[in-house]
Amino acid sequence: MVKWHKSEGDSIKKGEVLFEVETDKVNVEVESFVSGFLRKIIIDKGIEVPIRSPIAIIADTMDEDISDVLEAAPSFSFPEADETPEAATERPGSQMTKIKISPLAKRIAEEKGIDIRTVKGSGPGGRITRKDIEAASEGPTKVAAPMVETVKEQGLSKTTEEYEDIPLTKMRKVTAERLQHSKVTAPHFYVDMTADGTEIIRLKALLDKEREKLKAKVSLNDIVIKAVARALKEFPMVNASFLEDHIRIYRSINIGVAVAMDEGLVVPVLRNADQKSISEISREVRELADRARSRKLLPHEYSGGTFTITNLGMFGVEGFHPIINPPESAILAVGSVIRKPVVIEEEVIIRPCLKLSLAVDHRVIDGALAAQFLSRIKELVKTPVLILT
Repeated sequence: MVKWHKSEGDSIKKGEVLFEVETDKVNVEVESFVSGFLRKIIIDKGIEVPIRSPIAIIADTMDEDISDVLEAAPSFSFPEADETPEAATERPGSQMTKIKISPLAKRIAEEKGIDIRTVKGSGPGGRITRKDIEAASEGPTKVAAPMVETVKEQGLSKTTEEYEDIPLTKMRKVTAERLQHSKVTAPHFYVDMTADGTEIIRLKALLDKEREKLKAKVSLNDIVIKAVARALKEFPMVNASFLEDHIRIYRSINIGVAVAMDEGLVVPVLRNADQKSISEISREVRELADRARSRKLLPHEYSGGTFTITNLGMFGVEGFHPIINPPESAILAVGSVIRKPVVIEEEVIIRPCLKLSLAVDHRVIDGALAAQFLSRIKELVKTPVLILT
């Protein structure tokens, strides 16, 4: 639960935003399904609860008797004793040990500046509860002393913090788990090629002149997405997933476009990319990226992908090898356009070149197929007029 948009006693109309929740990828505003009055908030902000958990009581009027519902509240509330995560912290004068503390108690301790290493827990197994933190706050506040070290250099000394621990965001945690699982379970191999970017740059320049008519500012990545969608239609085996005892080939071409955020990586999905024009791709990709950065994506907008494209060219990265986004079987990495000398008909000519790296799951895609698929993308980038037919 991130925050409530209404307070107890407020009137509510059906369709009004009632509260906001945080998932592993986005923050979602939830609208009220009914009209009435918010009589009781059961789950306050900052509390994590399972899906389908009752969180509030809405009544038709402020005078309606809700005592029966309140009496039943213990059966669907979430006492801190059920909050199982524990914090790993070093107690003074001891080795690294786990301090058992509920998330609610830990949050209150952080707000009040209380060092949990100095608090004795009264819960089961010495677990620190909210009451323990509140009791500790009544006495002198005990703030953890910063871990520092003294460094002597040329007779001078300076004090620096030893390190900083940054808690994992939900997004970062899920991203780490998914990519680690992908790297461990899917045998990756990589195919690299360099495409002549002369014509794709020329096409982009032509589309820039028609920006107002197209109502889109087309990027090189948008054109690459269109080329990949065309290639996937010609090589359906790449548009597939490995599912233990069978391989599933998808009929829809849904391309995920990786969007980097401070909290982690989000991959909104461009559905039926093969059926869209370059300008449609451009508009939709920008809308999805903006919604991703503002954490406003809906679940169906970042799920159901069948192939992913990730581009670090805007950072000057020439080429890189990505990790497959499960349960997909392939991902394409796009680097920056770099001018290089190339040999054309016995002459050395400077051309803008685009590095393409394809990572594939060897359980689904063999080397020859990967090479043929990437060669086709290279050809479409070199001759982008082919994707317009």
